[in-house]
Amino acid sequence: MKAENWREFGAHLAANADIIEDICQADEEGVPKPEKMTAGLSWLVSQRLIDDCDGCLHPSSMLLDLGSRIGAQRFELSAPDLQELLIRIENGCERFHSAKEGAPSELDRELQQVRLSVRQVVTHLRDEHRAATDFIEARHGYSSRFKERLRDIDSAVKRLGRLSEKLLAFDRDKLSHWCRGDRSLRRLLLSSLYESMDRCKTGIRDLIDRLNQLGTTMRRRNHYRLVAQGVFSWLQDGNRPDMDGILERADAASWVRAMRLTNSAYLLPPVEDEKGIQEMLALIQAMPLPKVRKILLDPLVSREAVKVVPAAPEVEDAPAPFVEPHFHRMLAALKRDLSPQSALAYWTNVADGGFRSAIWLYALDAYYLTLMADAARVGTIPRFVLSPVLGQSHHGFGNQVVVDLVLRLRKKGERS
Repeated sequence: MKAENWREFGAHLAANADIIEDICQADEEGVPKPEKMTAGLSWLVSQRLIDDCDGCLHPSSMLLDLGSRIGAQRFELSAPDLQELLIRIENGCERFHSAKEGAPSELDRELQQVRLSVRQVVTHLRDEHRAATDFIEARHGYSSRFKERLRDIDSAVKRLGRLSEKLLAFDRDKLSHWCRGDRSLRRLLLSSLYESMDRCKTGIRDLIDRLNQLGTTMRRRNHYRLVAQGVFSWLQDGNRPDMDGILERADAASWVRAMRLTNSAYLLPPVEDEKGIQEMLALIQAMPLPKVRKILLDPLVSREAVKVVPAAPEVEDAPAPFVEPHFHRMLAALKRDLSPQSALAYWTNVADGGFRSAIWLYALDAYYLTLMADAARVGTIPRFVLSPVLGQSHHGFGNQVVVDLVLRLRKKGERS
C-alpha cells in the first residue's frame, strides 16, 4: 500500500468521523443507510470496512478492532476469540461497578468498553453465519474436485460445531449476575448480546443440517457419476449387455420397457376348426352396425327462391289531445282581448268531458311544455307564456300547490 492510499484512507475517515462513530456505537440493527452516500462512505463500504446489509450499515470486525485499539488507554489487542471476549466483558462489568461506586467520571468510558466488546462478539457471529451461508449458496464451495469439496463441507460443519460449543459459555444466568441489576448492562448483555447468541444458535443448527444434506447429496451424485463412467467405459470397449439374464429376473416386468402396441390388429380365424369359425361368424353378425354420420343439409342452400312482397303498413292518425282545441280557444281570446286568460276560469265555463280542474291544469301544463320543446328545436320563441299561480303554502312544508295557469303575452326580453 502506497503513501497515497494511506492519505486517501485517512481523508475518508476524517470526513466521515461522525457517522463512523454512530455506526460503531449502534446496536445490532445498525444505522440506516443514508439516501445519498458520500464518496468516502462508499469507498469504506467497498473496502469492507463498513458492511452494507439490508439497507443498514454495520461496522466490520477490523473497524471495531481498530477503534478498540485506538480508544484504549493502554495497548490492548482485540482478537475475535469468544473466550477472550467473554473474559473482557466480565472484567469490563467489574470495572463498571467499581467506577459506579468510587469514580463516576470513569463510568461512561467503562460502559463504552463493554459495549465495544459486545459489538465485537455480535459482529464476529454475524461474519461466521454469513461466511457459512455464502459457502452453502455456492452449492459446493470453491473447489473443483469431489474430495476437496467434501473436505470443505466437513470442515465447515466442524467449524460451526466448535462455534456452537463456544456459545455455551455465554449463559443467561452468568450474564444476568454480571449486570447486578444495572439497566445499561442488562440492555447490553441480555437484550443485545444474549438474544443475538440465541438467534445465532438456531441459525447454526440450521446451517449444520443444510451442510450435512449437501454432503449427502454430493456423495450420492458422486456414486451415480462413477457408475455412469464405468458403464460408459465398458460400452466403449466394445462390450454388449446380455439382455437374456436381465429379462429372466423376477422384477423385469416392472422396469423393462415394453414394446409399443398399434391401434389396429388382425383377426386370424381358426381355419381348421369348423366349430370355431361358426362361433366367430355368429359373433361378428351379432355386433351392431357401425354408426354413420348423417349428412346435414344446409337449409339456405336447398331452399328454393321465393318472392317476398312487402306489405304496406297501416297508418293511423294519432288522436288529437283533448287540450289542443281548448288551448287554441284561449289563445284566440288572448289575441282578441290582449288580456291574460285564466285556465281555471275557462274550464269552469266549459267543463268538457267531466274532467276535474286539476286534471285540466296538469294536461295543459304538459301540452305547453311540449310546444316549448318543439319551438326550441326549431329555433323560434312563441309570443305567449303560460305562468303558474301558486296557492298559499302550509306552515312547516316547503311544497307549493299550483291553483291556476294564466296565459299571457310575453314581455320584451322575457325568457321562458
